[in-house]
Amino acid sequence: MADADHERPPAEALVVDVKRNSADDGPGIRTVVFFKGCPLRCIWCQNPEALSPRAEIQRELARCLGCGACEPACPHGIARPAPGREERDRCTACGACTDACPAAARRIVGRRIGVDALAEMLLADEPFYRHSGGGITLSGGEPAMFPAFAGALAARCREAGVHVLVETCGHFDWPAFERELLPHVSAIYFDLKIADEQAHRRYTGRSNRRILENLDRLCGFADLLPRVPLVPGITDSQANLSAIARLLVERGLKRVALLPYNPLWLSKREALGMELDYACDSFMHAEEIERCRRVFEEAGVTVASGAP
Repeated sequence: MADADHERPPAEALVVDVKRNSADDGPGIRTVVFFKGCPLRCIWCQNPEALSPRAEIQRELARCLGCGACEPACPHGIARPAPGREERDRCTACGACTDACPAAARRIVGRRIGVDALAEMLLADEPFYRHSGGGITLSGGEPAMFPAFAGALAARCREAGVHVLVETCGHFDWPAFERELLPHVSAIYFDLKIADEQAHRRYTGRSNRRILENLDRLCGFADLLPRVPLVPGITDSQANLSAIARLLVERGLKRVALLPYNPLWLSKREALGMELDYACDSFMHAEEIERCRRVFEEAGVTVASGAP
């Protein structure tokens, strides 16, 4: 009976977005599914709207008229034109304030969708995947937080001959991942952020021990690409990059992708009413990216060129 339960995915999952015609999340033309929910709390998270595993209200602050129509509409009396901590913590995303907003400055982030409906949406673009060498990418958030649903979705796509790539932070339950998701995956992008355990805990909210254990388990997977986000002042130091390069070499991994810092997440975090614990607002210069690249090349690790 327990095995049958494992084979039955949840009826629905919470998804932030489904992005079609992507060229940045794997080879070829891809459709990216952004699951909502992540076990880490990286202070530079590029997709802060995907951190919480529940629906939220996001605001377009530039469109807000400051009229206050959201306040009387809220059944809990917590909606305000300017996002605040109380509203973020207590909001149930019922949608009353979004319906009342005359400027459409509020929207609900996170919608529930079933495997059948999502698979139908993804497979509609199968000719584009086939001719471009593309496919679908499961991202987030963290798709491995939902192994049964993500696995059922991946299985449907693989049965149709579609390439399935998973982008993961690496912090997941291995038995569930191995049983539900891994058999249906074509490629894995595995993020490595910080080598030192205490620093990892400080900047992401979690130890990296489970991440490294899962990396060890996946070292034999045919199409595994470690990726390192380059975050100024945090992950891009010589010491951290050298330590990550050593981790890769010790495991026989000879390739890595570097993800240069992008500050566009700052406005998204503000729109969600989230505090800012890190606020670098500039893109990385080419010379800084080149410095980071040399650290890996000198250690014998090839840096993937262009979009990984």
